[in-house]
Amino acid sequence: MSPDSDRSLSGLAFPAAPEHVRLRLFQQAAAVAGAVVLALWWTAGNAHDWAFLLGTAICALSMVPAVAWTRSMRYNYPIFEIFIATNLTSYGIPLLSEHDAVSLFREPVRADAGLAVLAFLLAACAAYYLTRGTARTTPFWAQPVLERADKPWLLRGLAVATLYTVVVPWFYAPPPGIDGILRAVLFGVGMTCIFILATAWGLGRLRRGEQGFVGVCLVLQFLLLNASLILRAGASILLLAIVGYFFGARRIPYLVLAVVLPLLAILNIGKYDMRDAYWTAEGRLQPSLTEIPGFYVDWIRAGLQPRAQRNSKAGQLLLERNSLLQILCLVVDRSPEVLPFLGGQTYAQIPGQFVPRAFWPEKPRGHISTYTLSIYYGLQDEDATHDTTIAFGFLPEAYANFGYYGVVGLGLVLGFGFRKITLWSARTPIFSPAGLLLILLTAWSFQTELTLSGWLASLFQAAAAIFVCAFVLRRIQQTRA
Repeated sequence: MSPDSDRSLSGLAFPAAPEHVRLRLFQQAAAVAGAVVLALWWTAGNAHDWAFLLGTAICALSMVPAVAWTRSMRYNYPIFEIFIATNLTSYGIPLLSEHDAVSLFREPVRADAGLAVLAFLLAACAAYYLTRGTARTTPFWAQPVLERADKPWLLRGLAVATLYTVVVPWFYAPPPGIDGILRAVLFGVGMTCIFILATAWGLGRLRRGEQGFVGVCLVLQFLLLNASLILRAGASILLLAIVGYFFGARRIPYLVLAVVLPLLAILNIGKYDMRDAYWTAEGRLQPSLTEIPGFYVDWIRAGLQPRAQRNSKAGQLLLERNSLLQILCLVVDRSPEVLPFLGGQTYAQIPGQFVPRAFWPEKPRGHISTYTLSIYYGLQDEDATHDTTIAFGFLPEAYANFGYYGVVGLGLVLGFGFRKITLWSARTPIFSPAGLLLILLTAWSFQTELTLSGWLASLFQAAAAIFVCAFVLRRIQQTRA
């Protein structure tokens, strides 16, 4: 291999998986899915009520699309399958395991919440698998945007994104109005670089030194992002890297998963005790950089020996343990008997998020829909939203606006949208506009804790940043040629 070919990833492509590889992956995925359901049945504490049946159905339906994809692999990016699979941990497992805060609600409320999730999944899957379309081959959509995709540029992009996690929030806080855009842009650039480099790693296109650099950046981002005690921020980075590696290698990295998944489970259990210590009435405390090692030692110890109190007040428990299922239970419990449906109020806030702040200085904050919902359901007041953002998610937002009609409609829209993009972009090159957009959608498929306005706005900002960077790099290459 020549130095130039080793330096460039322009020809990077996903290998076509032969029949025996697809069959092996399908068998492994089906076995894992079956083992998960059996383990949940074995440990479920609500084996005789509707929540058990609904939780089982949600868990199974969350995994079926991903398992089915491993058998055919007709398209490279299973963005819909990843998105649907997030419902396993967001709703299915908490419903089966009777999470502390979920148990605060009456069984009929839990059953109604489970039915809402199941209706959403069925609507999304029906829309996805019934929608038809063809691949688009126009140059704008399918042709590479870079003449050369050099590894140094990708490594630099990853380094800048990692540096951002060090600088913010320890050394420099961007001014209001800029921080959200900067976060979305660098998150998009970083996620794109992570995915492409992980894919190249799986294809054997990274040298040992480059592998070490990527590994160090991943660990640093994971540790620093999770120092806020919001575990999903760092977890999504590791999961995206694992997905990228799998796409390149066409095999499941079991050794990595054997380390990552137990670690995430321990940290998830221990985060409640850590929040008790670091989240106070005065605000959120954060360890200094020199305290990070001891901070994680305490966190792992808390995960192995949890001491979180189970007799907390309901409101406090909802705030501290803001899983999406308990938020959905809260919305189902109060709407529409106590609080009327919002009738699309948060969806009406979506267009304003695409207006640059330079043209609208009084533009609402990026999480305006989340704050609207948090205030409406009594979880926060206006002042509290400046310090804390509570994850609401797509489904609770849809139910808060239109009830069951909302969750079914959301499922139909998302299933149709994901299917169209997948069909339009089938087998497009990685460095084409379609390929870059699919990488971002793969990363954003994990971000289900956002409301629809926050999800779309942050995706748009990241996509704009990626395409601008690609355009600038292309002009630089043309100038040097």
